[in-house]
Amino acid sequence: MISRRNMLAGAVATVAAAAVDSVPATAAPASGQTRASTQAQRGGLRVTAPTVEYVQHPLGIDVQRPRLSWPLASDGVGVRQSAYQLRVATSASGLSRPDVWDSGKVTSGESVLVSYGGPALKPRTRYHWSVRVWDADGHVSGWSAPSWWETGLMDAQQWSADWISAPASLVDAPSFEGGSWIWFPEGDPASSAPAATRWFRRIAQLPDGITSATLAITADNVYAVSLNGVEVAHTDLDTDNEDWKRPAVVDVLASVRAGDNVIAVAATNATEGPAGLVAVLVVRTASGEQKVFTDGSWKATDQEPAPGWRELGFDDGGWPAVRVAAAWGGGPWGRVVPVSYAVTQLRHEFRLPRRKVARARLYATALGLYESHLNGSRVGLDQLAPGWTDYRTRVQYRTYDVTDLLRPGANAIGAYLAPGWYAGNVGMFGPGQYGQVPALLAQLEVEYADGTSERIVSGADWRAAAGPIVAADLLNGETYDARKETPGWASPGFDDTGWLAARGMGGVGDIGPDLIVAQVDGPVRVERELTPKTVTQPKPGVYVLDLGQNMVGSVRLRVSGDAGTTVRLRHAEVLNPDGTVYTANLRTAAATDTYTLKGGGKEEVYEPRFTFHGFRYVEVTGFPGTPSARTVTGRVMHTSAPFTLGFETDVPMLNQLHHNITWGQRGNFLSVPTDTPARDERLGWTGTSTSSRPRPRTRWSRPASCPSGSSTSGTPGPRRARSRTWHRWSARSATARPAGATRGSRSPGPSTRRTATAKSSWTPGRPSGPG
Repeated sequence: MISRRNMLAGAVATVAAAAVDSVPATAAPASGQTRASTQAQRGGLRVTAPTVEYVQHPLGIDVQRPRLSWPLASDGVGVRQSAYQLRVATSASGLSRPDVWDSGKVTSGESVLVSYGGPALKPRTRYHWSVRVWDADGHVSGWSAPSWWETGLMDAQQWSADWISAPASLVDAPSFEGGSWIWFPEGDPASSAPAATRWFRRIAQLPDGITSATLAITADNVYAVSLNGVEVAHTDLDTDNEDWKRPAVVDVLASVRAGDNVIAVAATNATEGPAGLVAVLVVRTASGEQKVFTDGSWKATDQEPAPGWRELGFDDGGWPAVRVAAAWGGGPWGRVVPVSYAVTQLRHEFRLPRRKVARARLYATALGLYESHLNGSRVGLDQLAPGWTDYRTRVQYRTYDVTDLLRPGANAIGAYLAPGWYAGNVGMFGPGQYGQVPALLAQLEVEYADGTSERIVSGADWRAAAGPIVAADLLNGETYDARKETPGWASPGFDDTGWLAARGMGGVGDIGPDLIVAQVDGPVRVERELTPKTVTQPKPGVYVLDLGQNMVGSVRLRVSGDAGTTVRLRHAEVLNPDGTVYTANLRTAAATDTYTLKGGGKEEVYEPRFTFHGFRYVEVTGFPGTPSARTVTGRVMHTSAPFTLGFETDVPMLNQLHHNITWGQRGNFLSVPTDTPARDERLGWTGTSTSSRPRPRTRWSRPASCPSGSSTSGTPGPRRARSRTWHRWSARSATARPAGATRGSRSPGPSTRRTATAKSSWTPGRPSGPG
């Protein structure tokens, strides 16, 4: 039996090198190389695709003694390395006389994870290196083509940037404190009300000069709320009717106005029992804020009102006053707390002199998720950066080469900032497991050809604003309103006078500079795309697109229509018998993305930035027209690490099994190895590292404190997770055995004694070094 686990664990970069075995070395032969060694280079050992810390050309590593590997190839059989020699220099041209380190000839067969043995490395420095080897007969190979690695900041003292976030008015959720649960006056709504829909209205007079307006709302069980006739939020009945425990927080600035405003809500009690509605509208002006709570001043009816009841001119004089069921915090509902999943934009303009830029590096990370931009261009290809860690133990930063994005004169840097794992939902444990407010740390370092340099760092001089990403959560999904786009916000010359000053976050609790380390694992990236196989319409206006493969990631939506049209995308792994999507298994994970069009007649393209889903089927509702296979494209995301082994037999069942295993790995290697990518869990599973390639394991096996205080050798966990659970899962290992094989067997069972071929030339995915 071919053991994929063992082959991956032992291969490191060696197997992957077969894909480039035919690439000749380009370095010139070292002086004194003999004819015999030249012949050995042709038919003996060759060095191919050398790596540093498992990566070709890693950019920004903090390892003081990086480990070097050099895959070997040969046209002969049984050829082995007997010795090696390493050279390291500060330039490729200087390798013939290295100014950093020359190992000399070292008698050893080791060619994997050989530690650098030279003097201490300097931060922000590119090191070039090359290696040659001897075979058992003493024939020496040619020098490998020059390769390189570049160090990052390496030292906490090298950080001069400050943690920043958007001000509280943009990211803090309103509080229900001071409001009440209300319902139609029938019986005792706090204990029992009929299963029915009730309608509610309130006229609110708002001041001039409103700068922000936020609505927080929930209802036991579901609701649809409108402001001045425009629906701004709604929930749907689900299998457990527990959505009322998760209040919505909605930016409604576009829907309010000075003077009279009407808040209209249709709320449904799904089953006989407690029923209630609680909400607060918070509007801010330059002089202060005003709050509108649910209280005894609202009106309600138990008869479906006539059209126009959501509008200001509707006559609700015959509606009775509501009954206050309980003050917020009381009754059967307790302290239901709104949570903000706001995504903000941060920006800063700066000027550079008219000097030639030799190189520029952006060092960036976040408590949460970020996507950086420079002069209007996105920086790198990373998704969900910087990934998930136990933020109390370490926060990983990334290094980006941005030399080509800078220009003399005016420049601008910007970033989206989202809650992510830090402040958003983590599994079934809810939001805020590490902190409440996401924060950004960014340091741009520019080196000029004349030897001078300067830094541009995140700080209180940055500006902040809400943007088109109204809300984003890894489990719930993303809400995008294209009408709120701010073209040019990350370019110089953008008018940000209406933006607010960024909020300095200081040390953000226990996150000190010593906890900030260079990222050691590959980033999450979109590694491939899938096109829907079929489009069905199980109900009027409800379309289901089948991507033909269970995948992890999100979709690209293409749509054109009128401004204000909202398209909703729900994701599911399987279908109900009637062809609709089955989502009960997702539990509290909404897995729903919504896109509101800006209009204008042109096709609009939307790609969620700060969420992911596990799915095969996409339900599309609200689409203007009839969607086609071109409407959505599946964007497959996973940790950017190349697959180093293919597997093929003449047994279709085994081929399909391997196909399923491969896609299972794709779906469950997203920043950390996870237990499931779909439902409200998606927690780290350290046992996966026993069957994965070694590079990510260097991160997962670092000591970390479990929330309970015990030690674990693995992935980050929320505070309320039990260490017993984590240890139980981390002790497990998944090994697939074909029919007829027994535990520990070394040969295939009777049903698998057929041809099996392992192909190492299939290496999907981009290199996992920083981009």
